[in-house]
Amino acid sequence: MIFALWVVAFVWGACWGSFLNVVIHRVPRDESVVSPGSRCGACGAAIRPWHNIPIVSYLALRGRCADCGARFSPRYMLVEAACGVLALVLFRGLVDPTDPDALLPGLALWGYWQIFVYALVALTFIDLEHTLLPWSITLPTTAVGLIGAFALPSLEPWSHVWGLAAGVLFFGFIYGLAWLMFKREALGLGDVVIAGMLGAWVGWQAMPFVVLAACTQGLLAAGIAKLYTVLTGKENALTLTTAELDARFDEVDEHADLPEHTAIPFGPFLALGGLEALLFGTSAFWAGVDAVVAPLLRALNAGG
Repeated sequence: MIFALWVVAFVWGACWGSFLNVVIHRVPRDESVVSPGSRCGACGAAIRPWHNIPIVSYLALRGRCADCGARFSPRYMLVEAACGVLALVLFRGLVDPTDPDALLPGLALWGYWQIFVYALVALTFIDLEHTLLPWSITLPTTAVGLIGAFALPSLEPWSHVWGLAAGVLFFGFIYGLAWLMFKREALGLGDVVIAGMLGAWVGWQAMPFVVLAACTQGLLAAGIAKLYTVLTGKENALTLTTAELDARFDEVDEHADLPEHTAIPFGPFLALGGLEALLFGTSAFWAGVDAVVAPLLRALNAGG
């Protein structure tokens, strides 16, 4: 019985992943996510319902359109599988089918946190492809995070409010300081907004961990990407040149005076930090901080 519920949770998440593929493709292009139905980007043929089964259809068709044979990106199956796994992980952590009294509250939390992780998945893949974090996703998700924090009794609502403020103020400060010092963006306004969104969901206590994790993993990815470029002489999926950014967004004036460089979107690493804060918690992080700070405070008090 419990195993069957796990299967249902995975399939449920994979179905939402299929919808997120539509969101990832259409939102940056300002297209409706509802109409028309799923179509092949090469020939325009409608995707038949039996060819739109998450994961299974991609494997059965070997990643190709059933009409014209055009190859689909592996991203489609990856998003579906990732959402299925995340839905299952959340279900196992939040829902106890053996306890009738805790079942409904657990399902409510499961639904609440699914909204958060699905938004992170969509934002990650959109930012990787378009270096864009659409406000049409981040702002509504922020609002849902705050409303849910006040509506669900197991959450601490004011922690989420202060988390929103902390994320916006910290990254807004970096954004403004970069303009004053370098006369250009060190990060985009989209990063400021997604930082506020993360704070609204995980609370202010988790934000130091989110920032540290995002910066560490971002720097690591940038180093690997740069090393790959130096060794092979080829740009890779994580790097975009300034010229490519200009062509994509028609912002020639903004970058015309900048030297050629590579840029890695920061949004996916913020999203990863937020997901890690949710799945693994931040108690170990604060325990580590306390292990460093407490001896220093004792030493200062002893010296005083």
